[in-house]
Order: sequence, then C-alpha cells, then structure tokens
Amino acid sequence: MTVQQLRNKGYKVRVLHNRLYNGYHKWQLGSRPTISNYSYGPIYPDPKGGSTEIVIDSPSGQHYHGLAICSKKENYNKKMGVRIALGRSGVLNKE
Repeated sequence: MTVQQLRNKGYKVRVLHNRLYNGYHKWQLGSRPTISNYSYGPIYPDPKGGSTEIVIDSPSGQHYHGLAICSKKENYNKKMGVRIALGRSGVLNKE
C-alpha cells in the first residue's frame, strides 16, 4: 500500500525528509536547497545519509510512526525511505 492509497482511505499521512548538510552536525529540513553562511560560504545537502519519518493517523484515531535512517555510506533516496518507514510504522499489518 502506498501513501496515496492510505490518504484515499481517510488516513492522515505526514512525511518528513531530513538531510545532513556539510558544515552542520544537526539534521536540517531537506526542503531547503542551500543555506548561506558567511563564514563558510554556501552549504549544500550531503548526498549521503539522512532520514525519513512518517506519521499516520487512522480514521479510528490510532497513531502510527515509522522511521528510516540512511547510513552515511549510502546515497539518500526519498522513495526508498518512504517505503521503509511505511513498513516500519505497522499500519500495513493492520489493513
């Protein structure tokens, strides 16, 4: 089952993609293309590492949560992260 299919069934699905940025040790939102830093210059998202978090609220009021963390040795892939996080949320077992 996909995120779109869950939404069509009345589930509220939120997906958050987090990326690492060079020069930062904290997680930053992946929607920012570049961050300007005067002391270091432009900061770009690191192609490796990151995480995808999925939060699902069912029509009956149950909450599900899934997290997929990408190793710093692997390239970050949003679609794969959503699939893994969705599987770990446990909502697919309830269908």
